[in-house]
Amino acid sequence: MDKESVVLGCGCEVFGDEAEELKQRFRLLRLLIVSTALSMPLLWDLPPRFQFVLATVLQFGPGLYFLRNAIRGLKNRSLGMDLLVALSTTVIYVYSTVVVFTVTENIKLYYLCDGVLISLLLFGRYLESVAIYQSGEAVRGLLRLQPKTAIELRDGVETEIDAAEIVSGDTILLRPGERIPADGKILEGSCQVDESLLTGESEPVQKGPGDSITGGTLDREGKVTYTATSVGEDSTLQQLAAFVRRAQSEKAPVQRFADRIATIFVPSVIALAALIFALWFFLLAPGDWGKAVSTVCGVLVIACPCALGLATPAALMTASGRAAELGILFKGASAIEKAWSIDTVVFDKTGTLTEGRVEPGIRDPLREDAKSAVDACRALGLEVWMISGDKEETARRIAGACGIEHILFEVKPEEKAAQITQLKSEGRRVAMVGDGINDAPAMAEADLAIAMGTGTDIAIECADAVLPGGRIGRVPQALRLAGAARRTVRQNLGWALFYNLICIPVAACGIVNPSIAAAAMTLSSNGILLHSLRLNKAEASDENRKL
Repeated sequence: MDKESVVLGCGCEVFGDEAEELKQRFRLLRLLIVSTALSMPLLWDLPPRFQFVLATVLQFGPGLYFLRNAIRGLKNRSLGMDLLVALSTTVIYVYSTVVVFTVTENIKLYYLCDGVLISLLLFGRYLESVAIYQSGEAVRGLLRLQPKTAIELRDGVETEIDAAEIVSGDTILLRPGERIPADGKILEGSCQVDESLLTGESEPVQKGPGDSITGGTLDREGKVTYTATSVGEDSTLQQLAAFVRRAQSEKAPVQRFADRIATIFVPSVIALAALIFALWFFLLAPGDWGKAVSTVCGVLVIACPCALGLATPAALMTASGRAAELGILFKGASAIEKAWSIDTVVFDKTGTLTEGRVEPGIRDPLREDAKSAVDACRALGLEVWMISGDKEETARRIAGACGIEHILFEVKPEEKAAQITQLKSEGRRVAMVGDGINDAPAMAEADLAIAMGTGTDIAIECADAVLPGGRIGRVPQALRLAGAARRTVRQNLGWALFYNLICIPVAACGIVNPSIAAAAMTLSSNGILLHSLRLNKAEASDENRKL
């Protein structure tokens, strides 16, 4: 996956490769250690020229991190936090250097302020990288499910091979306690498979000859041989990981809106800083370069829009990762945003509310969690509908068993989309939950499409979210989690705007120096990250409860 900027011009990036992420973290840690080591001696009353040497190494060593990011942002026509930081540190350094070589007495230098500023910002950036790494844990957790080795059977001989060497058609031996190395179909034997880390289903599933098994799931009991079917990028595990990566890297409309604000905000802050400099230098403290420079740098740093840039992506990345842990796969950040505005849920009947099969002597049985899922949707204040091509009697029987009052029956496949359009025309925000080819047009028409993972490929392709385990009880969970994400985004944005409204005027008054401004900005952005990471605990009470 290409590197995707999480924060516009903020220097925080998400990397698809775990080793690259760790490399970035250690680089930040090294820069922080060097910056701190160079700044400490500036606390002492050292000769000006010795301070100049330390400050120069600091400015063109650790300080280059922000300058390079600022230049990269300018090349990409992105004005962000690093530009403000680079301007501030450069102004402080240049002003103090001019003083060193032109003033002979009553010398007042700001090198210490520059060092503290760079060190604090690097510390904040390091904490951000740790938090963002945590939000990507869902993808890494999925990929870690892939075992390193497998036992291949060839001409009756067992051979241990690298799991990456498995090709479609290989015969694999699976023993109790082992993770399944590749997707496949069982040839002989039976086993109990724990699919909880992929589907959210806590109960082991019985598998026998002819049944499909998924790579990464755990064989809790039983010995089987099976034929590998899907490997590499075609495997379920890799596709699920790609699904979550895509959700975490895509920008939702609300995020793009925040980015546009940041793009306007930065040049506005630079213009404001220039005005504040003029006010201090010519009116409030005439001729006092030190006071004017310190005040301007405080404004530039404290106004850094990192908190604003982090507000939305941090929440949406965490929410999508948490959803994956629960067995809910959102296709993108925009899908989460769609989900949080839903007020009407329409369920298909066959294969969605029911099992989609007719057992001997028994009608198509209702899914065990269908009624509780409907009840949970109503508890959220949602209006629930059922749409079916069956005759009225059958449709009413299933709807009655689930407690659904609004029923559309004898609806032809080509008419389902028109029914969704009708509901939308009444001002409703509609989610359609389905599993079959005949549901695809209606799902495409709905504001939010949710596909059962046990359904057809075309239904899954049309969906904004997929339930890999086919658990319909995940529908209200998905909507509750989206609602929690919406609240978190709003709270984050509210705090970011409040912070800037309060702190910029304070900095403009010359009350805070750049070092204090850096501390305030770091606390603000990391507070937003920590607040967003609280979504990792969302729906915790429901993880082991059947919905």
